[in-house]
Amino acid sequence: MLVLTLLPLIILHFVGALPQEEFLSSRGLENGQFVFKAPTAKRCSRLDVDDVESLPGWPILQQYARSMWGKGDYKITINPPGYKDATATMCVAEPVQVNITGRPHCVEGRKDIPPESRHSNKIKVKQGYTNTGVWNITHVSAASHAEFFSGHFKMPTITQDANRKKLNLKSIKGVGQFINAPYNSFITVASNVTQHGTVLTQVTDKRCIGTILEQQCVIPAQGSIQLLATGYIWFNYKTKRAPVANPKGGKHKRYTVKIEDVLPPAYRSAWIDFNGYMNTTMRSDYYDECRWNFKL
Repeated sequence: MLVLTLLPLIILHFVGALPQEEFLSSRGLENGQFVFKAPTAKRCSRLDVDDVESLPGWPILQQYARSMWGKGDYKITINPPGYKDATATMCVAEPVQVNITGRPHCVEGRKDIPPESRHSNKIKVKQGYTNTGVWNITHVSAASHAEFFSGHFKMPTITQDANRKKLNLKSIKGVGQFINAPYNSFITVASNVTQHGTVLTQVTDKRCIGTILEQQCVIPAQGSIQLLATGYIWFNYKTKRAPVANPKGGKHKRYTVKIEDVLPPAYRSAWIDFNGYMNTTMRSDYYDECRWNFKL
């Protein structure tokens, strides 16, 4: 019941959190009516000057430029028009690891699967694992602020044994979309559920039905989303200059630095933190069950 009651509220919060200016700027006129289009979540956003200057490794990039082309005033540009092969982006490093922070609370029981119709012995059986995470963003990054991202999340799969003493831990990948802004919520969904049709065993004078074991858990968890900068920064100097290492070489006003050639991942990363809980459902151990005077 926890999933059914909370998820609609979270989804409404998530949609309401989308930047309003995006909705307004995407408004079009079609067949005499206004059409609104929501922004599209992407794994990467275009890097800008503010993003670069907020990176932990920005002082290292400045020192690198001085060592390569000397001192002097310069202006930074990123993603200039006409240079499609020298772009710069901020991307979600996948998969995002989700970690358990508390004890799972689980309940289980057998669920009946009735035939497709009263006089039929055919049923459809769904088996597998579903993990729906409900998250609140607790820390945002200065880089790529208010951008709408999507990413793959590595979710733990958790089930208990029959005696509820041992947890079985594996993982499954899910998808989530989120905004890098305070007071935002989002959901992640991961599932490996499969459905197949089967025929119930016929037993004389009995009515038969399918039954499956269903285990539901609520699990507190948290994670951090890494945004990783890659691509080119343009240093535009006021005067032409040759490289420091080759003072008699050609002189230019513009030089580029490839971020990942200078900075290790830790110095070109920004982080978004989140916490919340996972609602998990595991359906397994299917078999037929036949009873006297069984009412469908």
